[in-house]
Amino acid sequence: MDQSKPVLYLVSNSLGDDRDLPPRTKELLEKADWILGEEPRTTSTLLKKLGISKSFDLLNEHTTEEELQEIALRLSTTRLTCVISDSGSPGLEDPGRRLVPRAWEMGVIVKSAPGPTAAIAGLTSSGFSTSPFTFLGFFPRDQKEREREIKTYLSLGHTLVFYETPYRTKHLLESLSKLLPGDRRVFLALGISTEGELSFRGTAKEVFQMASKIPKSPPVFVIEEKKLKLFR
Repeated sequence: MDQSKPVLYLVSNSLGDDRDLPPRTKELLEKADWILGEEPRTTSTLLKKLGISKSFDLLNEHTTEEELQEIALRLSTTRLTCVISDSGSPGLEDPGRRLVPRAWEMGVIVKSAPGPTAAIAGLTSSGFSTSPFTFLGFFPRDQKEREREIKTYLSLGHTLVFYETPYRTKHLLESLSKLLPGDRRVFLALGISTEGELSFRGTAKEVFQMASKIPKSPPVFVIEEKKLKLFR
């Protein structure tokens, strides 16, 4: 690998508890020639906690295609760029995923500083089969489209892992309670690695009832794999 080429590092953040922050995060941010953060307050708070006095630019859902191309061009002339998400690992259902293909196209070396990932934390905590599993990201906002996609993925029979916004958690649970067969349970984790972390496990209807008064906190959903029927 040509070490003289520019490098983009995907730098992991904690999910909620600062003690989860990988030691390499501080090391890389200190070395970085350019830092890209997701939101101003979260990124500035992190840098302050780490004792790093550096400016940064934003890469988030509001970044236009034109701005993304400008960022990619700057990547190609910057020795070391670090992109960091508000939480977890950049590139997994966050704005970092838009940048990585552009980086490769510009001849930039892409590396990862692994760390906490909400999807894997939810999957391994669920107690459901971890192989095979399918990560689905976010479902569409429209209820009919969402339920149509859920039905499609249920037919795979895999353990399913996906995210949702805190404001649509109950709506998604309601859809699952209508669509899921009784032999496939649901695991719901809220605010993973925070002091207020909660988890629920049971049939979709049971979880829907248990979580009727849940706080607005980032959720991770896991749907149990389809049990194989053995014929003799």
